[in-house]
Amino acid sequence: MLKSSERMRGIMRVERAIVIGIFFVLLLPSIAHAHDQKEYNILITENGLTPPSVNSGILVETDTLFFRNVDNRENVTHKILVDADQDGLFQGIDDFETSWISSSCELNETGEKVNSECEQQALILLDPSNRLLPGNISMIHQIKENNETIEINFYINFAPDVHEVDDNLPTGITEEEQIQKSSKEQALHLIIFISVIGVFFVGIELIKSDDE
Repeated sequence: MLKSSERMRGIMRVERAIVIGIFFVLLLPSIAHAHDQKEYNILITENGLTPPSVNSGILVETDTLFFRNVDNRENVTHKILVDADQDGLFQGIDDFETSWISSSCELNETGEKVNSECEQQALILLDPSNRLLPGNISMIHQIKENNETIEINFYINFAPDVHEVDDNLPTGITEEEQIQKSSKEQALHLIIFISVIGVFFVGIELIKSDDE
């Protein structure tokens, strides 16, 4: 009975090792190519946006612009207009805008907004799924005070999320280098697979030794 119990524990250890090994084999491609999405904070202040624009080399696809209002003046709201089709008109079918952004929202006794449309911040996803393609994106910062609105132009730049390219290469990766990189990744996968198989056979031998 004791040997049977030890044998079962040995089998369970082997199964766990195999499952963990397979998990890392499947996870490896996503580890190699995943991009950590980030929120880039832009403060809406009394003097305008901080920073006033975003140059290249900072943002990539799937990053998000986080506009946070810190302008505490009364009766002053802000809005961001996005020229998605880059025709300079901000009225195209793909163009869009945020809601008016306030410094605060009135709450009722339960902590819910009295005005459900009141917003203190705005998020803009930089991604083709949000009608935005990599490159320079023109935007307008609208400031409304006592029913008078002024507009300030600004822009942001974001790049494609390309992880296969080595940042140290000045003109991009060549076909030969791509083949070499692919071969290295395949070799790494093979090493992990062989390791899993090795764990399996070692486990079998341990179980056999317990039976003897």
